Amino acid sequence: MRVLITGATGFVGRYIVKELLREGYTVGSIVRDVSKLEKLFGDAVEPYKADLEDKKSLKEVFEDFKPDYLIHLVGILVEDKRKKQTFMRVHYLYSKALYEVAKDYGRLKRVLHMSSLGTHKDAPSMYHRTKFMAEEELKRSGLSYTIMRPSLILGPEQKLFYDLWSITKFLRLFALPGGGGYLFQPVDVRDVACAFVKALILEESEGKTYELCGNRRVSFRELLEDIFDYWKRKVLLLPVPKSLMYVGGLVAERLLQPPPFSSDQMLMMWRDNICGLDPEVEKEGVEKLCGREPISYEESLRWSLEEFGRKINA
Repeated sequence: MRVLITGATGFVGRYIVKELLREGYTVGSIVRDVSKLEKLFGDAVEPYKADLEDKKSLKEVFEDFKPDYLIHLVGILVEDKRKKQTFMRVHYLYSKALYEVAKDYGRLKRVLHMSSLGTHKDAPSMYHRTKFMAEEELKRSGLSYTIMRPSLILGPEQKLFYDLWSITKFLRLFALPGGGGYLFQPVDVRDVACAFVKALILEESEGKTYELCGNRRVSFRELLEDIFDYWKRKVLLLPVPKSLMYVGGLVAERLLQPPPFSSDQMLMMWRDNICGLDPEVEKEGVEKLCGREPISYEESLRWSLEEFGRKINA
């Protein structure tokens, strides 16, 4: 069976591709940088350099690769307006063009779409609103689909680890928006990969939206304390009102592209990033799709930080 994937070289994408290859799928990837794909997977993945807004080039990819399934992962956490990488463009317009071409192609058995926990029509952040718009576009397309909404994903490539390591290497001070009480329910990247690959062929996953969470809810403060404890790094965690962080984000966006943090990221904290808040979606996605309990928070964080350490010291 043939799977076409976007975002294959990203944090989550590389784990999904590895899982697909282990399961015997033939994988093709729409990429901007073919050399990056080849560095990760050699010749195991068929590369297609295409613009996700160019429907003509996308149509050529579909006709050449002839996929049975499509996995769409592309997304951003912070806008980079110098490169025209906005939430509206990357989350919604890319998805819209891709799904229109996929519909015209007419031979897909299933589309798997990466969304995010917290996505909701009433969400105040543009990040979550454009994620919701993309979900709705897929639902209207008539394509067979499954949507995934993970909480914070743990893995060695998690950008938060790199940011924390760099910021606190010399400045042992870190700002906690709203005091750090905001809750996550972190999920291991290996569980996310499992859920995506299993959902491809499970009939009961068709037309459903799954929340992907781990076994434990932790506050942002607790998560940072656990990370710094592992690194044996003493860092002062300074509570800062979210309103002040929001203003700081607006200033940072004017001075730096991409900014170290954004005003929209403060708006993302409109409610806790945990499973079970939206009754209309499927809870316990890892359990239902993978048929087992999620990897524990403690094991996931230990593995993630251990492998992260190897990467930065390589």
